[in-house]
Amino acid sequence: MPLWGLGQRIFFLLDGRTNDLMQAIAGHSSPGSGDCDDDNRALCYGPSEANAVIQNFNALSHADKQAILDFLRSR
Repeated sequence: MPLWGLGQRIFFLLDGRTNDLMQAIAGHSSPGSGDCDDDNRALCYGPSEANAVIQNFNALSHADKQAILDFLRSR
């Protein structure tokens, strides 16, 4: 998703379930589905590609996280 207009948005995530950027970042995390047998192949998916990015974001200092959030809100 492009960042243009992100700061003007009221709700985040595809279903609009949050208005908080921190919750939106965390909301992209997923361990994947462990139910990958032949009967449930359609329900099988791997972990989110966002997991590593979220881990890196969470490891930042409070000031660095705030700087990123401020930048995102300015878009």
